[in-house]
Amino acid sequence: MIVPCVFSDEVSKDFDEAVRWSVAAGAKAVEIRGGLWEKNVTTITDDDVKRMQDVLSRYGARVAVIGSPFGKCHHLKRDEVAQHYRHFERMIQLAHAFGTNIIRGFAFWDKAYRERRQHTPLEQNLDTILPLLQPIAQMAEQAGVVLAFEPEADTMIGTCREARMMIDALGGKGVAVCWDVNNAYGCGELPLPDGYEHVRGLVRHVHVKPNRNKSLATVSDSRVTYEQILRALKADGYRGAASIEHWGSPEDMLNGVRQLVEMLERING
Repeated sequence: MIVPCVFSDEVSKDFDEAVRWSVAAGAKAVEIRGGLWEKNVTTITDDDVKRMQDVLSRYGARVAVIGSPFGKCHHLKRDEVAQHYRHFERMIQLAHAFGTNIIRGFAFWDKAYRERRQHTPLEQNLDTILPLLQPIAQMAEQAGVVLAFEPEADTMIGTCREARMMIDALGGKGVAVCWDVNNAYGCGELPLPDGYEHVRGLVRHVHVKPNRNKSLATVSDSRVTYEQILRALKADGYRGAASIEHWGSPEDMLNGVRQLVEMLERING
């Protein structure tokens, strides 16, 4: 069964309110990032965690993924990299506290994209950033969690092809894919069949964004539908969550949840 999920901070900056509204719309899980009573996942305390656990229990929801910012830093700025290492250690603690083993993350900023809106092929940077990611992959494996790389054009991994390249280079241990289908499509990769063939069996989480009509009927302006994508994942044994993200207003986000729930009812049977 694929579980309907939503980024809580895009529904409300008050976690209690976000979970209550999301569950009422049909979500079973949340992805936590910010909006945690004026804090985010890198700044919440153990007391905040307990408060969040109480909220989740009250509404019958769970945390599916830790939406960490790990890797959204410049790989040549060692102080930033060191800070993100510390962030990841905390993300592991949070994953254990919330009963998930999935930590979303990234593979450092792509300077060329941020300056010229042109993604640099991972091949040009793989040897440079691989030694920086190996300790994190090892840390994840030892802790029983996975760092799920999200493809994003302004980072070193923009597509599923590049995510697979990184996972292979890291030996496939402690790492997986958070498939943001729209991000990879925006980087020039058709989701089906192209993108999915690279990450089949490696996807641990999915992000669902709207097309221009505020619908999940198609991936952006392509002819590929989210129903096709989610059915392909389910057929291959995927049992994770699909998160509504970047739909706009809180009401648009909740409408996205409702659309996703309706679709998953057909897919899950």
